[in-house]
Amino acid sequence: MAPEDDNPLEPPPPKALPSLVSPRFLLLLGVQFVFGLGFSSFLLLPKYLTQVHAANSELIGHLMAAGPLAAVLVLPLVASRLDRVPRHYLLFGAAFTMMLGSLGFAALHGLGLPAYALRGLHGAAFTIFVSTTLTLTVDLAPRARLGQAVGLIGAANLATNALGPAIAEPVADAYGWRTVFLLSGFFSLLAAFGAIAFRERRVPTPPAAQGTLEFTRRFRRLLYAGVMVGVSFGTVLTFYQPLALELGIRNLSHWFVGYTLSALGIRVLGGVFLDRFDRKKLSLCASALYAVAVLATALLQPGWLFALGFTLGLAHGTLWPVLTALTVEGTSSKTRTALLTYFGGSFNVGVTLSTLGFGTLAHAIGYRSVIAIAGVLAASSSFVLARLSEAPPQPESVRFAG
Repeated sequence: MAPEDDNPLEPPPPKALPSLVSPRFLLLLGVQFVFGLGFSSFLLLPKYLTQVHAANSELIGHLMAAGPLAAVLVLPLVASRLDRVPRHYLLFGAAFTMMLGSLGFAALHGLGLPAYALRGLHGAAFTIFVSTTLTLTVDLAPRARLGQAVGLIGAANLATNALGPAIAEPVADAYGWRTVFLLSGFFSLLAAFGAIAFRERRVPTPPAAQGTLEFTRRFRRLLYAGVMVGVSFGTVLTFYQPLALELGIRNLSHWFVGYTLSALGIRVLGGVFLDRFDRKKLSLCASALYAVAVLATALLQPGWLFALGFTLGLAHGTLWPVLTALTVEGTSSKTRTALLTYFGGSFNVGVTLSTLGFGTLAHAIGYRSVIAIAGVLAASSSFVLARLSEAPPQPESVRFAG
């Protein structure tokens, strides 16, 4: 008689997920974290522009747009080089560029062309660094833990969204903005040293072994969602600050604290569950919550900043890693790097459109109105994601044009 454990009718025990912990993945998290501290000091740039230079909404929007616009312009270069050079070179170059941009702001005296050029350095450095760490994460993570891995690398950057402004705001009040920019340069230098320590040993992929590009309908819908996330996030981040200052709110870092706490919570504590639920359904719920958070920001009142940041962080912390996982599932390794780069770039396209276009629009109709428009656009991504094909494309059918 067979023992009870061998009963064939009993379902097999759930297979344990492979571990994410490795020295190289932990080093990558650390490098992303210190780079994020350098970049996140500039999340309060609209406050700096308003207080120090008395900039109006149009000038704030145009200067803020220089960063994501530069990110979009370098995107094709990044996509074509990620598989052809050791990626720690790209990490080092991006961190060093961010350092130069920070030191440049420390020496800046006006808002002429140099200010736009320096902000462009920030945007180019950020997209190169984040695109590179994302592709490294995909290579280092087991397939079954991909959603959690993407969430964790994002969390390493997200944590700095609260820490950077929380450090920068009191430092600026006590020692001036020049000290803030010098501190940003120091963190970027640390990231450059970390990139050297990472030192990738892989053999670069020759151009002949890479896939050709042709955008599928599924990928176009994911790109649209990525752009709408960028539009929503860029609008809120850029224009809630001058709106709050108009309402007499002075401590703007409360929004970043709320945003980071919820986004980190969902990615770190709940990250393992992102791979256990239907990704399409998760994306629909998160995109709907994103729209609610943005529309609520248009109604901003004193005392709301923490709650509004918390809600948007919950939506973004869920939506972005899920969309990233939807983008890469079922794809070929020959096209995955370019696919991830272009998908990540869709966010910068959205931020550029929002800051560049809405800056001028806000000058005419006000901050609340442009934030409300961004909320409606965020809601439109839910309808597009609802039509996303249930099954991912097979690797041999995923081809990209470009």
